[in-house]
Amino acid sequence: MKSIGLGGLIWATACGGSLEPCGEGMARSDDGACVPVAQVDSAEPQETALPQETATETAKPEPEPEPPLAVYLLAGQSNMDGVGLVTGLPPSKQVASSDVSIFWSGRWAWQGLAPSSYMGVQYFGPEVTMGHRLQSLRPEQPVALIKHAWGGTNLAQCWFPGESAEDSAKGDCYTDFMATVDAALTALEEEGVSYQIEGLAWMQGESDATYEPWADAYEANLTHLIARIREDVVEPKLPIVMGRIDCSVHCPYRDTVRTAQDAVAASDVAVGIVETADLPQVADALHFDGSGMRTLGERFADQLSGRGERATAQPAVKLSGSYLTNYTGNFVVGYMFDTDRDLVLTDLGTLDIGHDGLEDGATVALWNESGSLLVQYQLPGRSSAATSLWDSWRYAAIEPFFLPAGRYIIGSQVYYQSADRYIHSAEVSFSDGIQWVEGRHANGTALNFPTYVTPAESSWFGPSFLFEEVEEEKEVPPSP
Repeated sequence: MKSIGLGGLIWATACGGSLEPCGEGMARSDDGACVPVAQVDSAEPQETALPQETATETAKPEPEPEPPLAVYLLAGQSNMDGVGLVTGLPPSKQVASSDVSIFWSGRWAWQGLAPSSYMGVQYFGPEVTMGHRLQSLRPEQPVALIKHAWGGTNLAQCWFPGESAEDSAKGDCYTDFMATVDAALTALEEEGVSYQIEGLAWMQGESDATYEPWADAYEANLTHLIARIREDVVEPKLPIVMGRIDCSVHCPYRDTVRTAQDAVAASDVAVGIVETADLPQVADALHFDGSGMRTLGERFADQLSGRGERATAQPAVKLSGSYLTNYTGNFVVGYMFDTDRDLVLTDLGTLDIGHDGLEDGATVALWNESGSLLVQYQLPGRSSAATSLWDSWRYAAIEPFFLPAGRYIIGSQVYYQSADRYIHSAEVSFSDGIQWVEGRHANGTALNFPTYVTPAESSWFGPSFLFEEVEEEKEVPPSP
């Protein structure tokens, strides 16, 4: 018999039949008799088995382990140490960054990624853009760099790695490099940081290209160096990327060393190589300037990440013939131009015909066709900071600025005493995809939108810019 409560009354149902209800104030007990309700309510309740849950509680997944710190090594001579002017870096990369860490032999401590060159605080090497680029390509894993480089050093002697770790005949450069690596890794271990050495960037060979016996031995010496580094860091398949040297003025055996570099890369699937012959250099025709150094670091990062080679920034305008500088005055000088493709502006610049630096700072600005200011930058005077010179223009890097295809006006400030900062009646050439439309200028020293139009035969030229074209990145198979 099963009891069911309904509307304050207790009804009992039996198999196949029914019972008449009891009178008012009465209820039927378990044995079927009518008794007062109080006696029924006070009866010991029977336990009712609750249904058991059949589904088991879902186990919480174990948290994913933190990826190890990805460590990259940098070594070489002066173009690895770096003579790129810091003004060739966007302002955000001229200061230490907490996103990437670096252990440089010149500081002997881990710190935020910042320009690290024995040439001085106004210079940087490929470490800055290499580190930032690597981090952007693998945001899920922290990145750190270990760097030791020394200008004017050769592989034949100073970077000789010895026949083993115990060989006392190792050169000073290699000894100092491994001491830097050991100190950096020991510091990580003491802090309990898990790490993995992911690759090495090597920029060296100019010194060996000045002496025929060293150049002839470069392939064998480089092969031995790579083997020894892999042995000392206990990474038998450590990926390597190197830059082809480019020092034709000072290196009579340049081609011998470049051929040796190519041969080493061809014989080892874990060794890659990047071109440097297209990178702009400073006046000594030996060292890469700010924009060239930026590209070198990015190419190292892309090669180690299995990507194609990035193009370096190009100037919008170059001198191609004669010009005049016999005007003086206070102006904003510029021109209107069209671009038939999307661009990324990387640097703004102004003329320095005398190649003696900017006596005063100068603001360079870009407007759209309707006169809305898009971007501007104050180039420093020579007394405050040096700037890179390329084909008579002084350039400084800006934060990369996307410029869609269209029509724009560029202008730069010039002053009465700065006649070498603008020219007229000039023979110039523009890069592919960029077309000069008309000359523009404004009077006065204030930065104003240049509205006065000058005809082609007397047009003034003052500012320019460096740019990269917007392209899809090319993927290449990564090194094993």
